[in-house]
Amino acid sequence: MVFARSVKMNLFVGAFVPITILLGVWQLDRGAEKRYLENAYLTQLTTLPVAPTSSNTQEPFSRLKLTGQFLAQHYLVDNQVRSGQTGYWVVQLFQTENRTLLVNRGFVVAPPLREQLPEVDWPRGIVHTIGTVWPDTGLVPVYDQNEWIGGWPKRVQRLDVARMAEEVSAEPVEIRLEAGQSGALLAAPFAEVLSDAKHLGYAATWFGLCGALVVLYFYFAWRQKFEHE
Repeated sequence: MVFARSVKMNLFVGAFVPITILLGVWQLDRGAEKRYLENAYLTQLTTLPVAPTSSNTQEPFSRLKLTGQFLAQHYLVDNQVRSGQTGYWVVQLFQTENRTLLVNRGFVVAPPLREQLPEVDWPRGIVHTIGTVWPDTGLVPVYDQNEWIGGWPKRVQRLDVARMAEEVSAEPVEIRLEAGQSGALLAAPFAEVLSDAKHLGYAATWFGLCGALVVLYFYFAWRQKFEHE
């Protein structure tokens, strides 16, 4: 086995080869997760909605028959776009007989002025509606979480279901209302990309980079050996 004489080269390759392998494996895991979600989505398309329970509210793409009432508290999730218009998703508390849920009612257009919030109405009294449990596919990491201040409604920069649920003592799951159901606005999309192709491509890139590093390292080492003979 031939090794490079350069300590810096050895340290560089020794550090980055394991990193590229770990990143490649991580992307393969993400791809497997997307395949699972895609299969679950296709399986649930034809199922009938059922009443929420402790188990099915944790099962991705379960169709739930909700009976209860919308509460006044709702979040306005910023930075949403629909048909070229900017606006918010409305995530509102929904109280059933024995549980509090976070229901994504869909999209509303933002007012012309940034300091204004949209006026959101909702059905009063007992409501019968249907929603789908939407999986948490992960949040983009941020260095500084904005503090949620003020009363209701609360404008938030991203859909952080766990944080929302903790604040209002609700179940930590997003339920998206289906189009045309009671309380639904412009329904949140049900056709998000769940394919694993992107993650397989990223994995191939990381493994390819790992292979290139190894090949270049041994080429560099062989050159050094012959130059010093």
